[in-house]
Amino acid sequence: MADQERWQVSDSTAELYELHVASWFAKWATDLVERAGIKTGSTVLDLGCGTGVVSRALGPVVGAAGAITASDLNESMLAEAERLGIESAPIQWRRADAESLPFATDEFDALLCQQALQFVPNKGAAVSEMRRVVRPGGIAAVSVWSRLEENPYVAALANGLAAHLSEPAGEVMRAPMGFGERSKLEEVFTGAGFVSVEVEPVVITRSPINAIEAIDGNLRALPIAERIGAMHPDAYNAMIDQIADELSDYITDGTLTMPSTSLVAIAMA
Repeated sequence: MADQERWQVSDSTAELYELHVASWFAKWATDLVERAGIKTGSTVLDLGCGTGVVSRALGPVVGAAGAITASDLNESMLAEAERLGIESAPIQWRRADAESLPFATDEFDALLCQQALQFVPNKGAAVSEMRRVVRPGGIAAVSVWSRLEENPYVAALANGLAAHLSEPAGEVMRAPMGFGERSKLEEVFTGAGFVSVEVEPVVITRSPINAIEAIDGNLRALPIAERIGAMHPDAYNAMIDQIADELSDYITDGTLTMPSTSLVAIAMA
């Protein structure tokens, strides 16, 4: 699988991701921590941590008596997460491939993975590794984007990229939606040996934000940011206009208020 399909980004793009995307994910992180039922003193793995948004939500919950391990395949994302740090809990940062985790069997009370599993080539191997490192009776809480039809913001970005940059660029944006089926999640978790798994759609509305700033920021935080930055200004502005027009039902006086849908799986080891 090409690097961009696993969401590999540069140092500068990781900073843009934190600025424009992580703030979008903050509500999702809080929701995921709550659904997982994380307790004070727990040892938790934040798998595919990105710039650390889930770890920052976990810190006050697990507290000083607990411990967080935050891991990501992308070194730039991990470096940005470590630079930002967290409060309230001990944390270690580890580069790790989800398909072959460098952690001991039964090491963690819980594992959280927000919007990362869909980028792993061998999802069965990754979920089997989740089961291995989570102790019996522990919890894995995993979110993935739902179908493209249920995420009009992402669909609009994809359509704009396809029309004004290239069809493969549009596919980069659509790729995160390729695992958004309840049956796929249920099958991969039961197949990996989890005792039970419950999957449900969760809709969260992004906090109101300037529409053009949101669209521009999200585009520049993509793995193909260098190609987007090389576009002629006229072509880039036309792309922004198309995306904004497609999202006009969600924009009022230049402000975007956008619902998005994920599938959340809560699996017991």
